[in-house]
Amino acid sequence: MHIFKALLLAASLTFIGQASNAETDINSVPTIVNLNKDIIVEGNIVYLSDIFSGLTHEHQKPIARSPELGRDVELSARWLWALARQNEVAWQPSSHLDTTSVTRASQSIDATDIRNTVEGALLERGLTDNKKIEFDRKDRDLKIPAEIAPTLRVENVSYRPGRNRFTAQVVIPASGKPYIKKTISGYLIEMVNVPVLKSRLSKGDLITEQDIHWITVKESKLAKNAITELDDLIGMTPKHSIKDKTIVRTSDLETPKAVNKNGLVTMLLHSGSLVLRTQGRALESGALGEVIRIVNTQSNTIVNGTVTGAGLATVALINKTITGVN
Repeated sequence: MHIFKALLLAASLTFIGQASNAETDINSVPTIVNLNKDIIVEGNIVYLSDIFSGLTHEHQKPIARSPELGRDVELSARWLWALARQNEVAWQPSSHLDTTSVTRASQSIDATDIRNTVEGALLERGLTDNKKIEFDRKDRDLKIPAEIAPTLRVENVSYRPGRNRFTAQVVIPASGKPYIKKTISGYLIEMVNVPVLKSRLSKGDLITEQDIHWITVKESKLAKNAITELDDLIGMTPKHSIKDKTIVRTSDLETPKAVNKNGLVTMLLHSGSLVLRTQGRALESGALGEVIRIVNTQSNTIVNGTVTGAGLATVALINKTITGVN
């Protein structure tokens, strides 16, 4: 701020000499001069008329360079009175509270817009949709003066698919004289779409297609047993409670049990066109197609049966595992 004020004083002193040599028309001097508050300027120069209103054309003079983008300069009552006297402006502060500030008008180009524009340029040069760019430095909005068009273009793009590295130059604005030329670099990350659960499911719940939601994640974050195919989820059931939007692993799931341990089972014995039915009790749970042990409740013997449906199992007429139980 001190540097800014020094520039203001130096510039104003230069113009004082010019003003002293000029003839002053008393009738052209305004009767009321006011101090402007919270001054916002566009461009690189601060004018005396930016500080005070009600000045004559003779007072429309530059006094200093504008502050840096995003920075405010506070001007005290004492300093403003000195500026007014040096430039023959009919104003003086009524108290030490007569202060003001000067701000350079600015705007921002969103970091997301920059990223999207760079991605578009890379897509034109062979980048596939299953890759995501990461900049070597953290994404940041770019501040530019308010008078500059908030547009950009990307040029000098260098992309080597084998190394997954890129460099590019961001130019603002997109046309005309460049205000910013910024070189950026980064790397590409392999992304993959994976199916996850829309909402929490508990142990024993049957997973259907309506339960599935797709998310995109970094391939490097996937465990080896992570499920990436829809068919590997549908029709399965959780071994334990699974949170929504959590990557599901094969170890989290199991085939739904068509037969429950200690549950009653209808055993089917096929012989040609003849089907015999008898009742048993499952000694273990089993999913479709699994072989389980079943005790025949009538003969009190144990046989192996293949689960073929809910509470159903097919048993061979000659079963090598038939034994007696107490």
